[in-house]
Amino acid sequence: MHGARLTGIALILVCQLLAAIGGRAQETASEVGASGDAVARIGVLAYRGNRAAIADWTPLAAYLSDSVDSWRFELLPVTLSSVEGEIEAGRLHFLITNPGHYVALSARHDLSAIATRERWAEISGSHLSRFGTAIIVAKNSAVASLNDLKGRKVAAVSPDAFGGFQIAWSQMQKQGVDAFRDLASLRFMGFPHDEVIAAVARGEVDAGIIRAGLLEILAGDGQIELDDFRVLNQQDHPGFPYRSSSPLFSEWPFAALPKVDKKLRETVLLALLRSQEAEISARYGLRDLWSAPLSYENTRKLVGSYQARVALAASASPAPPVLTPGLLFGLAALAVMGVSAALFYAQRRVAAPTAAAHQPEPRMPAEFEVYEDRMKRLTQREREILELICNGKQTRAIAIALGISPKTVEFHWTNLLHKTEAGTMAHLVQIATRLGYDQGVSLG
Repeated sequence: MHGARLTGIALILVCQLLAAIGGRAQETASEVGASGDAVARIGVLAYRGNRAAIADWTPLAAYLSDSVDSWRFELLPVTLSSVEGEIEAGRLHFLITNPGHYVALSARHDLSAIATRERWAEISGSHLSRFGTAIIVAKNSAVASLNDLKGRKVAAVSPDAFGGFQIAWSQMQKQGVDAFRDLASLRFMGFPHDEVIAAVARGEVDAGIIRAGLLEILAGDGQIELDDFRVLNQQDHPGFPYRSSSPLFSEWPFAALPKVDKKLRETVLLALLRSQEAEISARYGLRDLWSAPLSYENTRKLVGSYQARVALAASASPAPPVLTPGLLFGLAALAVMGVSAALFYAQRRVAAPTAAAHQPEPRMPAEFEVYEDRMKRLTQREREILELICNGKQTRAIAIALGISPKTVEFHWTNLLHKTEAGTMAHLVQIATRLGYDQGVSLG
């Protein structure tokens, strides 16, 4: 961690990692499967969990394996935080992810979009090449507009989630609401998006940010009642069947990494375009189709504005929050051939009465479950420091609070990352908040 340290006043997570030093490492040769075919791995963003991602994308992998000679396609579910490691390890050839994530990654890894997804919408019986974000509240909520979110508790997926936060951030900005400053709290819950809906239903937060359409999909599956929720700032988009709080953006790209040679890239592109043929989509059960890549320029502009806001927060002089004790603003700054700003915004868990207490507690996603045993390895001092980090405290403030030196704080900071294997402090804060360590919970 070259010069890494915690700064900020109170908000969450990492805005994109650092430019790589001195050129890209030599790409590894493709693996060969048992059949003798070369193996190409497709990373798929598992925004509703690994099991759902595998189920959604297995038909496409089977189709490409049959359509591209001498290649077998395998799926590798990834998260917003794990994909970079998979790319740098050379394990991916292609990536299917949200457009904001694609834009951020392409700036560092030279990804190229070779096709755009046309997502099947059961509610309208049509394929959609654009999507938006829904900012939802409970049906009986007093919140009627985005401006009413000031001083309220809001849940989202991640600061890096395009449909799960950044689009909503932009809509709030346009109506004079700074999500990093004006909310009572901003709670990042990780994947799947369903967790955000559950938090709204249980009354843990006043509003939630999700991908437009997820409410209707879960209602169609019988998991929720659609009438239990309202969508703020609802906008009318002819031909778009879902309730949306935002303008629409180009759907997910199918992106190729630079290691993919011209022949394979173009063969895969042709196969994707042929998914439009009714006989092929029926034979392989392809619900989603693919078309020539749409423009991602409006996505690029929004992501650029968001990163500028993150950088502004990073450069601001730290000052303690005066009238917003619930606001958590933690900022991780790393320097490797330049500084990359990072924001993480977390919320202390409040034991509030729930409107749906009769509902069973949702199962914690596997991504968080694996960290429970690792957290138990922490010493009491490390837990104290982690609690203060989760509450947005800087190294010097932690040292004063605990009566230790800043060097000792940094020593424990390193141990926290080592023992939990969280990778980055931003990721650790997200995990710790979800497991209750932001309020000093003891698990043994």
